[in-house]
Amino acid sequence: MFKKVIIPTLGLDMEGATIQRWLKSEGEAVTKDEPVLLVETDKASMEISAPADGVLRQILHGVGVFVPVTETVALIETSESAGPPAPAPDGVRASPAARRVARELGVDLSRVQGSGPQGRIQGEDVQRFVDSAVVLTAVVPSPPPEGPNLDLPGRLVPLSRKRRLTAERMAVSSATVARLTMNVEVDATEMIRWRSRVLPALQGGKGLRVTYNDLLVKVVAVALREHPYLNARWTEQGVYLVEPINVGVAVAVEDGLTVPVIRDADRKSLEQICAESAELVAKARGDRLSLADISGGTFTITNLGMYGIDSFTPIVNPPEAAILGVGQIAERGVGIEGQLALRPMMTLSLSFDHRILDGAPAAQFLQRVKQLLEEPYLLI
Repeated sequence: MFKKVIIPTLGLDMEGATIQRWLKSEGEAVTKDEPVLLVETDKASMEISAPADGVLRQILHGVGVFVPVTETVALIETSESAGPPAPAPDGVRASPAARRVARELGVDLSRVQGSGPQGRIQGEDVQRFVDSAVVLTAVVPSPPPEGPNLDLPGRLVPLSRKRRLTAERMAVSSATVARLTMNVEVDATEMIRWRSRVLPALQGGKGLRVTYNDLLVKVVAVALREHPYLNARWTEQGVYLVEPINVGVAVAVEDGLTVPVIRDADRKSLEQICAESAELVAKARGDRLSLADISGGTFTITNLGMYGIDSFTPIVNPPEAAILGVGQIAERGVGIEGQLALRPMMTLSLSFDHRILDGAPAAQFLQRVKQLLEEPYLLI
């Protein structure tokens, strides 16, 4: 008998995955739960394992192909199997060699006429189809390609699945979210002093290094508990106030941006947040995040301060209600009790969905975040 290797459903919003690499070849023995291929979803890379012991008999989709959830990507012949492989789940009767050639040349096998027994498609059938297509192309000119004018010198960088999904989500955000952004200046003097005092205590024997992002996660989580409309979602029936406070922190990776999530951040100590955040960042940069690591976010923090950016306008990530942009800490002249003084200042930019809440409650939330950063001892 044959067992199907499928793209599993690991989330309500998961549409499918793109095949990154096959870890096993056709004809190679596999064992149950052994990884056979690596795929990329819109959120993370993950391994898909064999459902049973046997031989990887047919690979149905090649590298770079996007496959919807629950669709079969390969067939494993188990020890109980007998006879030749059954027709593939796509309804096409083709030899493994034909499928391999079709993957390499980008041929749709449903368009190929087979010459083998019972119409089975052979490798030479695929090559014959390609050759005839080349001749036809030489006779009939192709229509001009759609899209932007590419007649100037340059090179086209193909979109990764992650980059394409990010672009689509941001376009949806711009088209559907009634976005408003407000900014506030934060005096980082006490935040810097407090971190310098907490850091040695956590580093002692634990190897933890508190970052400003860790403190921001804790502060934002506390403020979200007090201002639930920033931790909400828009629906046509009303505003849905989400109970868990799961704070996502944007991390730049090689092929774009990913947002690992610290769940129940309001219930965790700074030490717990620090340890969990360090682990998630390491997994993100090593392309080892699971879907569980990046799902379920209710609010996002994006920090560009390390790049010398003072302020920017972050884009809300639907279906979340808001996102907090964080700029660099830099000395600026400020008035203090009638005197001009240099202070380490930081700009926070809050973008939020105006459909869910108005400017006043959003401003109150931002003022609470400012207060807790300027007086971090209130967190104790």
